[in-house]
Amino acid sequence: MKNNFKKLSVIAISSFILLSGCIEVKAKKNDSTAIKSNHNTVSNLKNNLINSDPILDELNKLTLKEKIGQMIIAGFDGTTSSNANTLLKNYKLGGVILFGTNIKSPSQLVSLTNEIKTANKNNKVPLFISVDQEGGRVNRMPSSVLNTPSARSIGNKNNVQYAFNIGNVISKELSSFGFNTDFSPVLDIQSNPKNTVIGDRSFGTNSSIVSKIGEGMMEGIRKGNTIPVIKHFPGHGDTSVDSHLELPVVNKDLSSLKKFELIPFDNAIKNHADMVMVAHILMKKLDSNYPASMSKTVITDLLRKQYGYNGVVITDDMSMGAIAKHYSLSNAAVRSINAGSNIILIGHGNNNVKTIFNSIYTAVNNRQISEDTINKSVYKILSLKQKYRLNNNKVPAVNVTNLNKQIMQAISTSNQTSNIQSSLLKNISTNAKVGKIINAEFNVMNSSIDSIRAKWGKEDSSVYVASAKGTFNTYTKKNVVVGYQKGHPIFELRSFDPQLKNLSISNIKNYFGSPNSDVTTSNNEKIVTYLIGSYKLKFVFPLKNKNLILDHYSIYNPKNANNNMSN
Repeated sequence: MKNNFKKLSVIAISSFILLSGCIEVKAKKNDSTAIKSNHNTVSNLKNNLINSDPILDELNKLTLKEKIGQMIIAGFDGTTSSNANTLLKNYKLGGVILFGTNIKSPSQLVSLTNEIKTANKNNKVPLFISVDQEGGRVNRMPSSVLNTPSARSIGNKNNVQYAFNIGNVISKELSSFGFNTDFSPVLDIQSNPKNTVIGDRSFGTNSSIVSKIGEGMMEGIRKGNTIPVIKHFPGHGDTSVDSHLELPVVNKDLSSLKKFELIPFDNAIKNHADMVMVAHILMKKLDSNYPASMSKTVITDLLRKQYGYNGVVITDDMSMGAIAKHYSLSNAAVRSINAGSNIILIGHGNNNVKTIFNSIYTAVNNRQISEDTINKSVYKILSLKQKYRLNNNKVPAVNVTNLNKQIMQAISTSNQTSNIQSSLLKNISTNAKVGKIINAEFNVMNSSIDSIRAKWGKEDSSVYVASAKGTFNTYTKKNVVVGYQKGHPIFELRSFDPQLKNLSISNIKNYFGSPNSDVTTSNNEKIVTYLIGSYKLKFVFPLKNKNLILDHYSIYNPKNANNNMSN
């Protein structure tokens, strides 16, 4: 079967060969220098074309069977790699998932992941080595490794930095044992008290907490260079049936889902989520025939088109009762891929892996699945693996004592340091909503420089900035700069309070979400801006600090400033 991507490459290269001929004919009329120059130009153009997309190059080296293998992550039995090795050899899998039954001790776990990587060296693409490590009751680590708190415990603190730190230390422990992918965080909102399968795996019972804390944990995992997987789209929180055993049914319409269940996923997608796990839930008012994991309405129309998600989509485990009791595994896999899934997760059974692999391969040969669909999925998978620089490198033995110290520090000291950050962020946000900054009682809607002078006295310095068409007065002891224009209305209040140094760009983005703008200036500053009602909230981070620590921030009233922002 011909590869559509190869066709495009051949056509494009052929065009350049023709172009080369035309240039040569024309060049004969010129001197030898011109001929040499033209040959170099064509050669460079050809090289640029061929080397312009390394992901495409990697994709084109794979056979159809190898591509299909990339679209499967599988579990295996045992605490050694023998069963996994068989799967890797026969099906060239894209990844493996480990469960508690695969793990006995730190040394055994390191040996296992290293053995799997060694077995995969004969294949062309490194593996997703994945696990469900949420903390709390979903803990796969060896018993000698300290567990992190449950999502509910983290959510109860309502502290984004704390969530980030817990996510980050989970990433460190997973990396040390050879993992690179974590099926976490859970973005389900536990709105149904009868929902025991989610329960304290959810950060909370309202969309705001789950969204902010979930994004914080996602970012912490990601910053540790582990791939976070948000789950279970479009929301498993309002169910009373365990999808491991049966097929849950949700009767909410799309409008209701968008106002509640989908909010955390929407925000995480805006924050560039890398992988989304789709649940085995029948969303009856969206698709009455198929669960979300097999539904084109849910995956393509809702997740891809309406929410603009362009990353990797993976199903929940296809060996769960929600699928096994109602659909044949072969049909479920094929339908899921045609619905928009990129990876089929199958947690248990070598024969199940064989069934899924063969059903997809047969479906492509029968044109039930287009090879273009396969290529697009594998392109996304390869892109993600390259982004996180996945490899087959072995990991050394883990010093559990040192690891436990890091985990304990994240659990205990994060609380102390982040209380300052949490309070500060809340103070900034509360004041911004009424046009104020943290250390000034004035607002940018109706204050004037005269009222500030009457309260604080004469400014310490004053400068006119032409680009802003305004004057900026500095009150050093107050750590405040006031921007005003002719007629004396205030358009900007800027805080240089020293306590702002407690905040990094991650803190800001985790708390306020994805900014409306994110730019780097010629002054070597990173500026992120948010719209807060009719105001603009602007945070400035000098690039000289690799951690991007906050230098100052402003509340800005565009109505008073002809839409010009200063730095």
